[in-house]
Amino acid sequence: MKPSARKGRARVAGASGQALVPALIFLLAGCIGLYVAFNSFQMTSAKIKLQNTADAAAYSAAVLQARDYNFSAYTNRAMVANQVTAAQVVALKSWIDELDATYSPSDLDNTINGLADHPAQWSTPKKIGKADIGPVRAALDTLLPTVTRSIGSLNRALSVAQANYHVAVFTAVPDTADAIAQLNQADTRVTSGYFISPRNAAQLATWNSYTATVIPAGTTGTDDFADVVTAQSTLDGFVKNRDSSRSVAPNFQQMNDTANGICGANSSFTVNVTHAGGTQLRNDKSGWQSIDASTAQVRVSCLGTFGGIAGSGGSANGNINSFMSHPPFAAWQDWEGYGGYFNFGYTGSPTPGWQVPEAMAQQFSLGPGASLDPANGGLLPYQEVSGVQLASEAPRITIEVTRNANTLVKTVGLKGGGRMQVNDNAAGGAMRALSSANAYFVRPDETTFSGSILGGLVNANQWAREDHATEYPSLFSPYWQPRLAPVSDGEREAAQASQISAASQVQKQ
Repeated sequence: MKPSARKGRARVAGASGQALVPALIFLLAGCIGLYVAFNSFQMTSAKIKLQNTADAAAYSAAVLQARDYNFSAYTNRAMVANQVTAAQVVALKSWIDELDATYSPSDLDNTINGLADHPAQWSTPKKIGKADIGPVRAALDTLLPTVTRSIGSLNRALSVAQANYHVAVFTAVPDTADAIAQLNQADTRVTSGYFISPRNAAQLATWNSYTATVIPAGTTGTDDFADVVTAQSTLDGFVKNRDSSRSVAPNFQQMNDTANGICGANSSFTVNVTHAGGTQLRNDKSGWQSIDASTAQVRVSCLGTFGGIAGSGGSANGNINSFMSHPPFAAWQDWEGYGGYFNFGYTGSPTPGWQVPEAMAQQFSLGPGASLDPANGGLLPYQEVSGVQLASEAPRITIEVTRNANTLVKTVGLKGGGRMQVNDNAAGGAMRALSSANAYFVRPDETTFSGSILGGLVNANQWAREDHATEYPSLFSPYWQPRLAPVSDGEREAAQASQISAASQVQKQ
């Protein structure tokens, strides 16, 4: 007998509901896993966002640090340029005063009038020169002191500005870092009291001592600013050396005559005037000093050769109260300026103060005259890297940001309860993140492809040094840039200890 088809269908229908139970169990496990994963993803996302926020805050602090150093570099360069201009003005004042004195009546005129057969050859061009130079000197006498004082005032303003900017940046970092943190994530902040805590004292001390205010005026010895100002490539030829033979116009300060009245027939009488002059930064860096002097060499055929003073002049800025170290007798140090300059441009002697022209020695004994700028002359205070710093990195700035634990998971209702509750494991009820950053110095050499260290700079030939030498960090070159840096082990340990301490306080409460 054949089995009934109806009975077969009944057996299949009776087994159809057996898969529902494992399906429900799988669905429940999946929901629990999805719930745990969702909350875990929120925690992971919160940690990533917090670290990114810490990085942004630290980087912003390094940006301020780099801007501080670059601002000092730009202002230092501006003050160097202004000091060079001040040296030129002092040189011009000395030169014009000497030129006017040379064309004015002097004892040399009496000598020539008494010995030469035709003294008008000397006196006539001299009168012409006096008339020509008079209006020029009058204009410069009015203009140059004003220019010098203006330059000094500008340098003083730059000096004060860079000092104030440094202090402002130093004090602005905490507020700036906190503002950046909150802009990145509104419920995040820099850890309260972090910058003024003992834990951060070493970091602040290192950063604060990396640069210093240098006061060069009134001190002897080497100085970075003075080295730049007095470099051979910085000062022009007019400032360094004004040696010349005086023949500004036909026969000016030169004479070729006879002295028949004194020596008889076929005699000769000649006058040749040579000029020496230069401008030096004082060894104590308190101001610029300048001397110009013209010496006449008179030769009479029957009397021989002798010298005479044709004229001299001097000028200075800064403090001139201690013009000579041993007045009224000058020491050799008084003839020596900063940077290897000496004898005010005179090259006829290898030793400071030794065998200098009589006209120059006389002017030196008289002093430079009234200072063109007694208040702000000389080198003013400036910012510079402290000591000898060969490393290219400035001190690191570490930022710690905090986010309260109750803001980490946005779906608070899904935290669950009992064994199913998701715990944020935030010590002390907060999550924290550390990040370090600092400014670093780099002067790239990208003039050749093989010499490139950064790659692809625009106008690379304008970045590199001409001598391709390594340039160490200083506040004279504006090549400071910010970057993130590794957090030190000491900072991590201190942060962990601080958070454990905070958690303990919460548990006691």
